[in-house]
Amino acid sequence: MRFQPNRDYVSNDDVMTPKSLCDILYYHLSPNGVILEPCRGSGNFYSFFPEGSPWCEIKEGKDFFDYNEKVDWIITNPPWSLIGKFLVHSMEIADHVCFVATINHLWTKARIRNIKNNGFGIKEIILFDQPKNFPQSGFQLGMFHLERRYKGSTSIWDLEYDGN
Repeated sequence: MRFQPNRDYVSNDDVMTPKSLCDILYYHLSPNGVILEPCRGSGNFYSFFPEGSPWCEIKEGKDFFDYNEKVDWIITNPPWSLIGKFLVHSMEIADHVCFVATINHLWTKARIRNIKNNGFGIKEIILFDQPKNFPQSGFQLGMFHLERRYKGSTSIWDLEYDGN
């Protein structure tokens, strides 16, 4: 039992993705159609979206789990402690789901099964260095891009980003 994970750990889910990284990721993805930012925070991803794009931010009284309109894309850095719940709701309303997270968040049996059962495939994984303001965890940070009805191979990109 001494090797069990610390169940009292409190996650810091309020971590903003640097605008410079949002810029690189947004232009790499080249999204089109309606793009939703479910965790707008300070707006670093949102600033690249077309004017009038929908957004949610729990701190501003707009809860993502109350949002049910269909969108083409969801691009966000979700709260990692709620990533499973965010993934389920995202796949209900979007055709493309792109999350910044440590990549280990993707690899649980339940998540892979859920992705497949919802008709999604893993289109790409974009790896990059940990931004200086992110909590250090020892796990590889990146963005995973899920796409509805995607059946092809998963591309893995190693993004040039220096953490600033």
